[in-house]
Amino acid sequence: MSSVRVSQPDALNRLIAAADPSSKCDTGTAEQAARELLLVAQAEGDAELAAEAEVWICIHLLQAGRLREAIAESPSIRERLRAERPGTRLGDARLELLRTIALAASEAGEFDVAMGAAQELTRDPVVHAHADAAFDAAFSLAVCLERMGNSWQALRILTDVMAQHGTSAPSFPMLYTMNALVATALGAFHRVRDLDDEGESVDLLITARDAAERAMPLLEPFANPLYRVAVTGNLGEVLIYQGELDVAERHLRAALAEAERIGATAHRDRVRASLGAWMSAAGRDADALAWLTDLTTDLGEDGPHSTRIRAHHAAHLAARSLGRFEVALDHLEAYELLERRRTTSQLRSQSEMYVTRTEAQAEVERHRVSAERDPLTGLGNRRRLSRLLDQLAPVGRPATPFSVAMVDVDHFKSINDLLGHAVGDGVLVEVAQVLLDGSGDDEVIVRYGGEEIVIVMPSVDVDVATARCERLRERIERHAWLDLPEGRQLTVSIGVAGSPPSEPERAVAAADRAMYTAKRAGRNRVAVATSDDLRDATPMSIPRR
Repeated sequence: MSSVRVSQPDALNRLIAAADPSSKCDTGTAEQAARELLLVAQAEGDAELAAEAEVWICIHLLQAGRLREAIAESPSIRERLRAERPGTRLGDARLELLRTIALAASEAGEFDVAMGAAQELTRDPVVHAHADAAFDAAFSLAVCLERMGNSWQALRILTDVMAQHGTSAPSFPMLYTMNALVATALGAFHRVRDLDDEGESVDLLITARDAAERAMPLLEPFANPLYRVAVTGNLGEVLIYQGELDVAERHLRAALAEAERIGATAHRDRVRASLGAWMSAAGRDADALAWLTDLTTDLGEDGPHSTRIRAHHAAHLAARSLGRFEVALDHLEAYELLERRRTTSQLRSQSEMYVTRTEAQAEVERHRVSAERDPLTGLGNRRRLSRLLDQLAPVGRPATPFSVAMVDVDHFKSINDLLGHAVGDGVLVEVAQVLLDGSGDDEVIVRYGGEEIVIVMPSVDVDVATARCERLRERIERHAWLDLPEGRQLTVSIGVAGSPPSEPERAVAAADRAMYTAKRAGRNRVAVATSDDLRDATPMSIPRR
């Protein structure tokens, strides 16, 4: 979220800059600034700024390790932002809030709260068409699942969103998603490392390191030091288990110093647990045990659930190596108790709330279908056309032959001008229905824009496509139009082109050129794209997914 508002007084801008989570202030100072900013915004009646300040307060509480306070602060602002959509200032604040709630509740072991926040994102139909929101939804659900012990499902969710949106995602969602991928792969590694599955352990560490190294260059554009702590600390932990102890120590010491400087307690304690594991790996088990004993004492009963598990497990291993079996048993019992609590919470959340993978996929598919439908005519939209063309001409594979037609309603502007846009809309709906009734099951019909409609005919050559379009033209010409005055007839001009030899977008453009040829020839006819049309047409700009 943007921090700079140059039209406001300098004092307020400084307060905003200090309160913003991306500031270099320590967490306590930033939280205080956010609370002051909230009071100022409320006094001035600036609802948007007040909402941002409330979200920032929750973020600062999370960073300070005050997890339950962060959760307790969130319900009222969450309800007020519920209707806000991604891409707006408040919509983006809502995404950040839900991501914060999911992370805080997951760390606190309140998985029903975490899952509720994640599901609010994943069930939002707008989310699946918006890259930032899709990353927030995937992050929130993956963090919850990983903390509940289902690291493999979390990995699938993160890799799926990267495959779907990774090429077009802004840097910041890529950064926090990559870091989540590191943490999730590490979580899976810790769950299999004692199971004699060396191959999977090695693969998980490779996955984690690759994600961390891809995240590191993304840190530079962002001032927020918290992500440097998280990414650097996670990379340091990976390097411990890959045997690169000197580099691991440098990363972990740097992450710890920065976490202490900014007051990021939760991240600090996670790095402390990793440093304890590093000491054991370096043969310093006595130092590790003393270090981890202090950490488990500091964490108490309210520290992040996963950090407590990690710390007790590392302390158990250190004590066992030293032959201090009674101490080792104490830490093992604490570790197993925390794991049982996590398992119980996971099962309870699944029985009460959890959307199974099949249900989640069905939910995503319903949202995808809705996002690919033109709301007026019920036909597909340009997003549907884009996905279809991707399927017909997949990268690196031979394209499936198909034909495409561009249909344009003749003199449609005069209908809007003389009879009104309501009548024009009714005519478009009726045109769509006539085309649907006269088309085969294998054809896909898309409203391209205005009164232009595209028909894609897979595995159909141009001659067959031209004959089909001629029949559609005749159906339109003979149709009795409900919304038009008696005697007013409607016709269409249609252009047809084939692909291959042209790539899909060029074929659409060639069909568009042929449609204008039909109009220049007198309208109410079908024209076929010439070789010049196919060669010279500029590929249509069709939004990619």
